[in-house]
Amino acid sequence: MAKAVVYTQAEHRIDKGRIDPDALRIIERLRESGHEAYIVGGAVRDLLLDRRPKDFDIVTDAQPPKIKRIFRNSRVIGRRFRLVHVYAGPKIFEVSTFRSIANGTVGNEFGTMDEDAQRRDFTFNALYYDPVSAVLVDYVGGFKDIEARRVKPVIPLKSIFVEDPVRMIRCVKYASTTGFRIAFTLRHALKRDAKLLSGASPSRLTEEFVKILGSGVSRTIIPSLSDYSLLKHILPEASRLVERNAMYKTRLLAELDELDLLNQSPVREKKLSTFLGHFLKPYLELQDGLIVDTPEAYQDALREARHFLNPLNLPRVELEAAVLFVFKKLGLSPSQKPRRGGPDGEGEGPKRPRRRRRKSVTGEEGEKSGDATTGNPDSPRPKAPAPHAPSAARKGADARGTDARGADARGADAPRLRPPVEKTQGERRAAEDKGGLPPLEGGDEAAKRRRKRRRKPKSPGASGEPSTRAE
Repeated sequence: MAKAVVYTQAEHRIDKGRIDPDALRIIERLRESGHEAYIVGGAVRDLLLDRRPKDFDIVTDAQPPKIKRIFRNSRVIGRRFRLVHVYAGPKIFEVSTFRSIANGTVGNEFGTMDEDAQRRDFTFNALYYDPVSAVLVDYVGGFKDIEARRVKPVIPLKSIFVEDPVRMIRCVKYASTTGFRIAFTLRHALKRDAKLLSGASPSRLTEEFVKILGSGVSRTIIPSLSDYSLLKHILPEASRLVERNAMYKTRLLAELDELDLLNQSPVREKKLSTFLGHFLKPYLELQDGLIVDTPEAYQDALREARHFLNPLNLPRVELEAAVLFVFKKLGLSPSQKPRRGGPDGEGEGPKRPRRRRRKSVTGEEGEKSGDATTGNPDSPRPKAPAPHAPSAARKGADARGTDARGADARGADAPRLRPPVEKTQGERRAAEDKGGLPPLEGGDEAAKRRRKRRRKPKSPGASGEPSTRAE
């Protein structure tokens, strides 16, 4: 077991006010549950450099199922090595468990704190800070390397990049963001093992590339990747242009300067499509006849962008938005619908008149409004026919002969009337009682009996209600 050097507040001088209150509460809660918990990685490095960390990674001896039970607002993620995301509003804190070196630095077993330090890539990322007691724990000499401003690996040089080639990108990125120098032996290892990067996972390369664009120092990192022969294994087409086309390199560096200013601004919203748009703009401008104001040009530019960013697998929606960002930045809007051609094939043609659906008319009104129905614009628009009133013969007819007599009386040319709505038996009885309808044939006696029953008073208790008579 390696021995640790513990630095007090007077020695490391970390400003506790720069620590996120939610990260502090997570550590305190793990401590209350009987577990060790520390802030680790880039957050500690930034605190020692008197910077405000972007995120806080937490490490503990509690395993993922136990962490999940402690924090209800959490989720276990990962297949190779499980860790826990703890949610605090819109913020996500990554809580991992100490890892072992029993199967090398890429194994998936849980271990102890000193083993976890030996798995870290560089010494300044292997420092553990306890904000409760304000002490800094150092197993690998990272605190002295930060004071000396040097990038030093924890893992031996013969295996550090063989086990994980993406560490080469991180090495160059850390040196650019911190201003630390890379030792001669480490620079030699970078150039020696650069070809291993071509076998790395495209997803991990994409993740590192996005981090570089959002770092605020992409103007320094990308040329450094080219100097160490790493860029050609991440973006082969961009690397070729940087080495052979001076105009492209000049334009790219100017766009990266603008992007870094955007990232350093605390107010403006930062989107992946904006990052990609700044990086793609110099390349798309070099393609002759590509940037024009047509939807077809937009599709062609999208295909060129996919080819240029190969083998990275960036989200399709973000890539489409990035190409659109380039067109709009150049004053074009290729996503608009094409204009409708006029009689000569140019510009917009005359608008078609709106067709209105009109009600059909019959009888004498149709004859009077014949000009309107034939499309004469000078004739007045016909009025809708008024509803037909029932004839006098219909009012006095009985129910059985009404339709036949009414048809003979109206004649063949008269408009047909709607048949009367048949009343229900209850409605007809009520109307008969009021005298509004003639009684049905043979129903006089029945109607008298009903009226007689209604007038007859009911005896107490007949309706099912209790009698009110005194006993």
